[in-house]
Amino acid sequence: MSTMRKTSLLAAFLALSLCGPSAWAKAEFNAADACEAYTSTHKLTNPDAAKLEAGKSYPILKSNRPTNPEWYLLRLDSANPPERWVKAECGKMEVQAGGGKKPAGEACGVPAQADGYVFAVSWQPAFCESKPDKPECKIDDPKVYQATHFTLHGLWPNKTSCGTNYGFCGPVKQKPADFCEYPQVNLSAEVRDKLAVVMPSVGSGSCLERHEWYKHGTCQNGSADEYYAQATTLVHEFNDSGVAQFMSERLGKRVSLDEFRAALDADLGTGASKRAKIGCKDGLLVDIYLNLPAELKPGASLKDMIAQAPEAPADNSCKAGFRVDLIGDSPQVHHRQSLAKPYISLIFPQVSSRNCWAIKM
Repeated sequence: MSTMRKTSLLAAFLALSLCGPSAWAKAEFNAADACEAYTSTHKLTNPDAAKLEAGKSYPILKSNRPTNPEWYLLRLDSANPPERWVKAECGKMEVQAGGGKKPAGEACGVPAQADGYVFAVSWQPAFCESKPDKPECKIDDPKVYQATHFTLHGLWPNKTSCGTNYGFCGPVKQKPADFCEYPQVNLSAEVRDKLAVVMPSVGSGSCLERHEWYKHGTCQNGSADEYYAQATTLVHEFNDSGVAQFMSERLGKRVSLDEFRAALDADLGTGASKRAKIGCKDGLLVDIYLNLPAELKPGASLKDMIAQAPEAPADNSCKAGFRVDLIGDSPQVHHRQSLAKPYISLIFPQVSSRNCWAIKM
């Protein structure tokens, strides 16, 4: 069995061990080489030239994705700062499992245990390319909010030790076959009306708000009204910062990843792009996942929250740039355009891979 395959199995075992009802696990990274330990996976920065010590084990804080990880975030007590990213190929993960009572705070379905948040927004026209049957994807009016603004995917409390398995902290413990099989979410008319603007599925009846509440919202302390009021405010802050204008001015055009990252830094503060995972599919920008701190203080600006958050792992799904999709566009239109201008695929090859870090739905 290959080293990478073993690592994948161990990662899956770790997730089960951490979130199982009667067992707990400790994950460590056994270094095989004296590899460099970086503070950033984007620029490979290593301010104090920190390196792993071959043969030594280091605590694993997180990985960049739950299976087949490329990077691990370790704690190096001798480094400053001690949290460092290292390549998975520099060693292997080892899991120490034990029985008995799970230590306090290790459960993956207990509320108020988050050590960070991920704020996820979607470019709805591109999202609808792969979900054309959803009711909200039948809308093709270029004047609606979702045509020129990012929409709310979710606001996810995260717990590092649980990976992407932190969730369902309320009475509902698993995802049903259809989102509308969840119980209705008790929202005031005012909050629901405002939410429907930034989350099109609310008005269309796809029930995404139910899934996001029962899987993620129940893991924070606020009520459903408070949770969605804050999420709605964050979406408007994100769009009003200038990011939505950047996209709407480039509808149907191609954008380089560097250009878009520069726009994020200009609109949301220096370093914002390093705290964002930018997800593309088939050459289209679909989602942006922004890291936020564990405490989302009422009244704090999105810019301030982003500045307090840790950097996000690198993602290569947008490395060739992306096309800004128009509402009502279709894969068939893309195909006709690619036939008319075959040289585009040589300059901007489409990327269909997707980093799974923090992708929860």
